[in-house]
Amino acid sequence: MELWSTKRLVKRHGAYPLAGSPFIAFPRVLLNILFAGKGASIVGGGYTKVTTRPLLDAWSMLTVVKFKGKAFQFIRNDSSLAVLPKCVLDEFANLPATIATPSGGIQIDLLGPYTGVDLNLESRLHQSVVQRKLTPRLGALTPSIESELKAAVADYFPVCDQWTEFMPSQLFGKISARLSGRALVGAALCRDPTWLEISVKYTENVFKTVVLLRLFPKWTHPILYPLLPSYWQAQGYLRSAKAFLGPRIQELIRKSDTGSWNPDENNDDLNVLPWLVDAAKGEDRNPDTIAHAELLLAVASVNTTLLRMVNVLYDLTANRTYFEELRAEVEAQRDSERGWNEKSYSQLYKMDSFLRESQRMTPPMIMGVRRIFKQPHTFANGLHVPKDTYACVATYAIENDPEIVLDPDIFDGLRSYRHRQLNETDHSGSKTFSTDHQFTSPEPDALSFGYGKYACPGRHFAALLIKVLIVKLITEYDFKFLPGTERPKNMMIHEFMFCWPWQKMLLKRKYDRSCPF
Repeated sequence: MELWSTKRLVKRHGAYPLAGSPFIAFPRVLLNILFAGKGASIVGGGYTKVTTRPLLDAWSMLTVVKFKGKAFQFIRNDSSLAVLPKCVLDEFANLPATIATPSGGIQIDLLGPYTGVDLNLESRLHQSVVQRKLTPRLGALTPSIESELKAAVADYFPVCDQWTEFMPSQLFGKISARLSGRALVGAALCRDPTWLEISVKYTENVFKTVVLLRLFPKWTHPILYPLLPSYWQAQGYLRSAKAFLGPRIQELIRKSDTGSWNPDENNDDLNVLPWLVDAAKGEDRNPDTIAHAELLLAVASVNTTLLRMVNVLYDLTANRTYFEELRAEVEAQRDSERGWNEKSYSQLYKMDSFLRESQRMTPPMIMGVRRIFKQPHTFANGLHVPKDTYACVATYAIENDPEIVLDPDIFDGLRSYRHRQLNETDHSGSKTFSTDHQFTSPEPDALSFGYGKYACPGRHFAALLIKVLIVKLITEYDFKFLPGTERPKNMMIHEFMFCWPWQKMLLKRKYDRSCPF
């Protein structure tokens, strides 16, 4: 059965070459195991001038056929995926949802029926609130985020006047939950231990469930999921979120229904929860759905910001000259005529470039711009995609292509900074910078946040949280790796990148602290 299913899946997209398999009849379950451990090599090999053939002996790779610039496919346990070439990116990313839906791919990858992520298909409530309410108000939220970070650092950071061991992933997980919670549920709830545990542990158990279930064929999932402790723990935290947030949501619904409430009435405590209640209509307007939406926002925020916070710290520590350069940039903003304010973060051009380079080399996923084709489509160049195809682009391979990026294997924290510089000055004689090549810019060569009209709506929020933390870290602390060690490596499982959660480093509080907030 496994042999036949592989041949059937490949035949369905017979026009696309197959990456990552020695031959077409290779057992599908083994292909999935290969992808789980070597996904980046398989997808990257398909993208580049050669496809790669994984062998069972020491995972060595042999070149076999060229198909760069063409569509290709690879096999997972759940389906075959079509990887489309970069030349159709603009057309592909902007196809209407009636042709290629962006939410279906997320549900498949994160096993929506078993993790609760299927709310993405049923409701766009949380996504629209992020786009229309949260992002436009980030400037007003910034002082609250800074204040919350000060409190979180006091609560969670160890006393460290001397070099002290800590685990970045564990520490930043708590920090990420606090900062995102401040914007998602407000000042009163974001410090509550119940909410902090829910937002962190639900995220952890969702990804544990995804990683484990996807090691097995799709037909086994209904049999296996009840055997996974992570499934039951995730479901328990989802119920806890509904119970925890329910009374507050019910109160806001009552106020909204009686017309005695303005969702923006408290400018000192702006947060997503009232905006969700205000925007919810019809079936969405019930406490369970709104609480579920809040939890999915927490998953997206905690997971995205945690991975980037940890890897930025790793990259700074591995490239120590950037510490002083970024500190100097922060201090220049603090000492400017304007002083430090919510607009200062957009002026940290070097830090923004550093974040973009860090994400280029350690992205959250190796694939992006994921779509399920609801009807067949033929691109302008003649490439045909059948109905029900799961298609994506090889984002990591594109961002590390030596024909696109000069010396992609070298970490260059100011790569985008140089690209953004214009040969002009403003009225004060200062350099001017392009709005392109930013950390949050979805561009053909920077696709980690997606591309086109369906690019990640929360990317500006994530960038703010990361920058607030990095400003605090580089101006108040020094860091180094444990003696005899170097930059820790990330784990790649399926298409996802994770930090090793118990990795240790050293930190020490600076004597000449200069944090602007």
